[in-house]
Amino acid sequence: MEKILVVEDETHLRESLEEIFSLAGYSVNTAANGKEGFDLIIEDKPDLVVCDVSMPELDGFELLGAINNRMREEVIPPFLFLTAKVESQDIRKGMSLGADDYILKPFDHFNLLEVVRLRLDKRKKLLDKLGSQSQPKSNGINKLALPNEEGLILVPFDKIIKCEADRAYCNFYLKGGDKLLVSKSMKEFEEVLVSHGFIKVHNSNIVNINFAEKYLKGKGGQLLMTDGSVVPVAVRKKVELIKILKGLFS
Repeated sequence: MEKILVVEDETHLRESLEEIFSLAGYSVNTAANGKEGFDLIIEDKPDLVVCDVSMPELDGFELLGAINNRMREEVIPPFLFLTAKVESQDIRKGMSLGADDYILKPFDHFNLLEVVRLRLDKRKKLLDKLGSQSQPKSNGINKLALPNEEGLILVPFDKIIKCEADRAYCNFYLKGGDKLLVSKSMKEFEEVLVSHGFIKVHNSNIVNINFAEKYLKGKGGQLLMTDGSVVPVAVRKKVELIKILKGLFS
């Protein structure tokens, strides 16, 4: 399911856009300002962003500029500016930053959906052409090197149940009941774990889905692992995780 992020400070419009895209079959996340939008783009990697221009924290132009700086080596999701601003200099500024479309309020939601579909199709073709180079790739090594007091310990990926953040440290829970405390943040290992099939289900947890035993319903939900631990699932990860679980265990 393709993911759309709506960044809009007007509550009524934000909720209306969420409903429009949800009814059209998309997975939708929302942010009330540019700062929230930035965090969600970096963390959740949406397939497309619909963004207002005039917002608190970061406006739409500042948000896209910040994303350009942060994701220099990645394929940035299509940005559609949805705004009441009609001055030509605003349109030029948005396009100069790499905006894909500039849709003026009030808008026709059928036209908006058509533009979204076209941009998503174009993104898919681009990623296919680039060999999905924006996604992390496995380097063929089946062990993870973790620092310890004596140097490095090599742990097979298929023995790791989950990685859990612990402030500036992180814990690796292993098959058999062992646990390793590592003096690095979880972010240090996120890319290599995801490239080997792990899933980040929460800001504080990356799990090996092969050790998942049961999904427990809730606002976000919880994932019961084979070692008996219960991992929280972020609300915005719920739909993606359920889809993956259904594909694995159906």
